[in-house]
Amino acid sequence: MHRIAVLGLLVCAGLPSPVLAQDSLPAVDRFYLAAGRYRADHDLDTRWDASDGSLGTNVNFQRDLGFVDQQDALAWRIGGSFGQARHHTLDAFGYDYEDASARFLDRDLEIGDSTYPVDAAFTGRLDLDVTGVSYTWMFLQDGKRAFGIGLGAIRYDIVADLDAAATVGGTPVAYANDLSEDAWAPMLRAEYAHVLSARWRWGASLAYTRKNGGNVTGDAMDAQVELEYFPWERFGFSLRYNYNHVDLDFTRSRFDGNLNLDNRGPQLLGKLRF
Repeated sequence: MHRIAVLGLLVCAGLPSPVLAQDSLPAVDRFYLAAGRYRADHDLDTRWDASDGSLGTNVNFQRDLGFVDQQDALAWRIGGSFGQARHHTLDAFGYDYEDASARFLDRDLEIGDSTYPVDAAFTGRLDLDVTGVSYTWMFLQDGKRAFGIGLGAIRYDIVADLDAAATVGGTPVAYANDLSEDAWAPMLRAEYAHVLSARWRWGASLAYTRKNGGNVTGDAMDAQVELEYFPWERFGFSLRYNYNHVDLDFTRSRFDGNLNLDNRGPQLLGKLRF
């Protein structure tokens, strides 16, 4: 999906001569494809409880383990509308990033059934993949403005390798824990779009959920605001600011604990529309 999106946008960006945007930019596109960069500022906290039920340490991946807190990620979006007046929209988005860390720990960390001691030589790897889908019923439209409500879902897929080595009582000791966890968060959402002129359009969306039953409980929120500029009829640029938050408690055999993730930052995307 990433390669297809980027290839299509590069082809459109390479058009030799600009074509001015059409007289009226619609509030809702029939179809669009977008890809670009996401300057993600992320903050990840986990608590990995032991098999005997004792609580683990609240570990911050950036402050405690040395992973970077700001990183460029590839972001993509695809979507469209259907129905006589484009009252129904379907959208999907995604972004992912990975990082590696090596540092000496500055405090004891209880992770699973292991106690990583202070001054242990830690090495780790983190992969995070976030994807989402949504349906919105744009029931209020007047040609320049559109507002709707709908349903969506965001999937979080986190893989982390947490290794360390230390000398305890004169004996070398190795520590290793591998976290591989994913979760879907169904959401209620609202979306608004407003045409400013023949070339400019802005919009915003908000989605939220709270889950109280099962082996995954907690809440999640996704908020976005977007400004679009189309110097060409079919191709333009989208400047977005994204905020995504998830706070989930897991009671699964492979992971018992808590995951708290915040992602925020600007996205600059090239956008092909029809």
